Amino acid sequence: MSRSATRSTGFRAVVSTCLAVTVLDGVDLLMFGAVLPVLLQDQVWGMTTVEAGLIGSVSLFGMMIGAMLAGCLTDIVGRRPIVLGCVASFSVFTGLCALAPSLEVFAILRFLAGLGFGGALPTVIALTMEYVRIERRQFYNGVVQTGFPIGGALVSVIAIVVIPVFGWQSLFAAAGLVGIVLFVVAYRNLPESMAFLVARGRADEAAELARRYEVGVAAESGLAVRQGATAGDERRSAFRLLSAPGFRVAAVLFPLISFFGLLVSYGMNTWIPQILRTTGYDLGSALSFMLAFNLGSAVGMVVLTGLADRFGSRRVISTGFLAGAAAVAALTLGPAQGVVFGLVLLIGFCASSQSAVYGFAGVYYPAAARGTVLGLCTGLGRLGGVAGPIMVGIVIAAPAGATGVFWAFTAVGLVAAVLVALVPRTGLTDRPRPVVDDGPADRQVPA
Repeated sequence: MSRSATRSTGFRAVVSTCLAVTVLDGVDLLMFGAVLPVLLQDQVWGMTTVEAGLIGSVSLFGMMIGAMLAGCLTDIVGRRPIVLGCVASFSVFTGLCALAPSLEVFAILRFLAGLGFGGALPTVIALTMEYVRIERRQFYNGVVQTGFPIGGALVSVIAIVVIPVFGWQSLFAAAGLVGIVLFVVAYRNLPESMAFLVARGRADEAAELARRYEVGVAAESGLAVRQGATAGDERRSAFRLLSAPGFRVAAVLFPLISFFGLLVSYGMNTWIPQILRTTGYDLGSALSFMLAFNLGSAVGMVVLTGLADRFGSRRVISTGFLAGAAAVAALTLGPAQGVVFGLVLLIGFCASSQSAVYGFAGVYYPAAARGTVLGLCTGLGRLGGVAGPIMVGIVIAAPAGATGVFWAFTAVGLVAAVLVALVPRTGLTDRPRPVVDDGPADRQVPA
């Protein structure tokens, strides 16, 4: 087998495995929503709607904490062990949900499973970006993140088929079994981070991975330069690097952008059918609008991150947030049902600008801090995911109703666009680099 064929096989194995992890992320997050009608209808454990809402928040808080913990630990113990540990934990705890004897135990298991899913996401993003060509980093970042809407659509279809026949417990049991299979696949397919190996004085292993995956023509010389720099910048802790001049402002802005991006994404994904029903539209099946939003998100993740590679993250993300804000504002005009469908599709597409934020942060910072900053973005960003549905519930109950919700989301999109524009032009994406820090091409990435 030729070297190019070997590289292609290994590269595809890494990307496809990381994509599978994010698919299960989407499956897990939306699985509770899929079984919730049955739990409430059958009065399982005497669950009330208030308790159901708390359990939904518990898993999101678990994901938030898991993302932040993984962001810190990946730069200490490596990315491969974190991915494997997260996959193992969410597989076991998700499967155990099928055997939960009480509401309290079920809530604890959902929280523990959330830790694993939250930790896996930023880690597989960072690992993917290290093993793809630098000019395609944003594109493959988007490909991997399409796993979330794919998982959401997948669990909805599976629930329709499985629950009436085998019960709601079977959904959790099946997800746990699939997760165990994924653990085996990840163990075989995922390499360790080259940047981590170099920072730990294992440059020979990193160079071997660079040759095996052909991550760039300057890979070995770049590794050598990085090894020489280890005594300086790359031996500083990730948090010191984040607070260094030129990086500290961005370390605050990226999590804020992620917060507002996920606030829109989760808020719209949760409430859009009900919001539109209150405006008097004959929407037919609410599921078609949810699918429209997720379809737009899946396509947008690939398209927008690909455009970010070509035209620069800053420009593409800002434009995406602005266009999304305009589409939401257009809903206040009371358009016809077909137009509403198109606008919801566009909103989902633009909401996926959030996925490009992770890629922007990933190429903005040196590899020594990449896992940490991605953990902060995904972890703190999930607070926006928690806040979005709550915010909509409060605003829609006010006199302004659905119109107030639309204008609130419009304002959030505008704020996010401004924050993206305020990111200083001092990161790795904004200055020439003689060699790559851990990436596969000896060139500058557009900011």
